[in-house]
Amino acid sequence: MARHPRALPLLIAATALGVSAASAWAQQASPRGAPGVSQPVPPVAGGVNWQTLNGEQKNALRPLAALWPTLTGDQQRKWVALTRNYGRLSAGEQATLQSRMTEWATLTPAQRTQARLNFGEARRLPVDERKARWEEYQSLTPEERQRLAADHAKPPPGTAPALRPTPQDKLLRPRQGEDRKLPIYDNTLLPR
Repeated sequence: MARHPRALPLLIAATALGVSAASAWAQQASPRGAPGVSQPVPPVAGGVNWQTLNGEQKNALRPLAALWPTLTGDQQRKWVALTRNYGRLSAGEQATLQSRMTEWATLTPAQRTQARLNFGEARRLPVDERKARWEEYQSLTPEERQRLAADHAKPPPGTAPALRPTPQDKLLRPRQGEDRKLPIYDNTLLPR
């Protein structure tokens, strides 16, 4: 077993939702909404209207169609940036990406926050150790995986997430009419 058996579930969650978590960083739920219920976020200036997406983009982002109006403009632009590489993926990779988008769309805001925290924890590990832990996890039987997940300490219900979303008034917005075609790395979708 790994040296840190409690850290392995963090790695698992981060890997399963890595693409989605990296792409959608600052999800914000309405403070007056019921716990775990996603509230629509008012449209943000500079957002991407679903109707303006082309057919290929809509196909790639189909799992997020119902969630699209609740995303901030920045999140929408990050998802649209992901569609640039979608056509280059194999059919299997496209299916994997869409299944992970579907999983992400069904998570509550609290679960998304937890996934982001798990992703951040996993990113702190050295690459070699991360790979070794993932391979070790892959070699476990389904029963061992379930036992490992059950052994993972669950936070007490009602605890607040550690992550505080950045207030909307503190975020920088692109200038109106500014062309946002920055060169990006295909693997990370981050600007070069």
